Amino acid sequence: MDQLKLKLQEYYHRYQQLDRAQPAKEDVGDMENDILSQFGLPASKRFVQILHDFVNHGQVTDHLLNYVSKKLRSAARTYLLSPVMSDVEVLGHAREQKRSPYDVLPELGYAAHTYAIFLVAELLYHRNMAPADVLEELKKAQHFDSWGELALLSGIQNYTGHELYTKLKKQQLRFVDDFVQFNLRQSTVKAPVKRARPAEEGYLPNYRTISKMQVEEIVFDKNGNPCLFGKIRTGNRYNRLSIGLEFSELNQVLTSSGEMGAAISRYLKKKLAGPAAEKPTVIDIRTAFGKLLRLDACYLEVYKPQHREGGDWIEDKENFYFVEKILTKKEFDKRARELEIKEKIQECLELIGGSYVNYQRLRRLGVTDEEAKLRAGLQDELLFKLSSFLHKLKD
Repeated sequence: MDQLKLKLQEYYHRYQQLDRAQPAKEDVGDMENDILSQFGLPASKRFVQILHDFVNHGQVTDHLLNYVSKKLRSAARTYLLSPVMSDVEVLGHAREQKRSPYDVLPELGYAAHTYAIFLVAELLYHRNMAPADVLEELKKAQHFDSWGELALLSGIQNYTGHELYTKLKKQQLRFVDDFVQFNLRQSTVKAPVKRARPAEEGYLPNYRTISKMQVEEIVFDKNGNPCLFGKIRTGNRYNRLSIGLEFSELNQVLTSSGEMGAAISRYLKKKLAGPAAEKPTVIDIRTAFGKLLRLDACYLEVYKPQHREGGDWIEDKENFYFVEKILTKKEFDKRARELEIKEKIQECLELIGGSYVNYQRLRRLGVTDEEAKLRAGLQDELLFKLSSFLHKLKD
């Protein structure tokens, strides 16, 4: 039996022992790298899968060993004879085809660390970062061997005050903040946020209205509140935010979003009906539907939750909001007109109240009561009484 077949046989037996925690998983991974490197193949997902298919057979035979060897040689021939591309071209091609980062990264010579996966899957694929920028960041992280430190920092809430953050920023890694915030955001997926009503908590929220939000992800499970993740445009830049809401409110948002909203609603119902709905589920809108969901036909009145610090209520710093009310465009326009009219009425009342000051000044100058009312525009008795009462309210 040749050397390769002996290695494949040993790999098979070691893999079978993983369930009994007898050798370490890293040892098996090293064997996979060793076997694939003999064929000039990187340890990418598609090539490792050949070995995983091999170990799923009931027993090792000469026929099986010959079959796996042949399959690896065929894969190597196709891979090594494929057109030569620069690393930037590989990344650009990977984005077009939405290839798994677990394939792309090993083929570029990088291990599939969490930061590297973030750079490819999130920045390159979802945020359309330039391939050259992603490649430059991969090279820096590789040069400083920052992978482990980045993974440690990603789980720390107040990360900017940690010494690791200072060290990584000195290495001029550009996307550390994006990476940590992304991971902290994903942690809300594992523990869906429960609605805490301001009246029950005892604080008065600061409301704001959000429109034209571009939804990138919807996170939900059967027990927690669903959550929208996305961005809104503010001036010349986009700000990222997340919004927690009830399932009934999510249904209202999707109903207002036309055909795409209806398609997402059907997709959600299928997900909720499946066994995976017991666990938090993330729906990548662009991947599932080809584009982001744009909330053009509704307005979300939202607020940030608050927490106590001493005797004061402090608004949370994270860009996370709860929905208080959902308005259609018609309802929003009506509310806007009502607010405008109320402002105009307030202006008129202030002018009327100010007229009483003018009336008093004229009376002090010796002008008769009737003449003073006429000059101040308060000759109507009802208007005069209203002006005097408004003046008293100011005192």
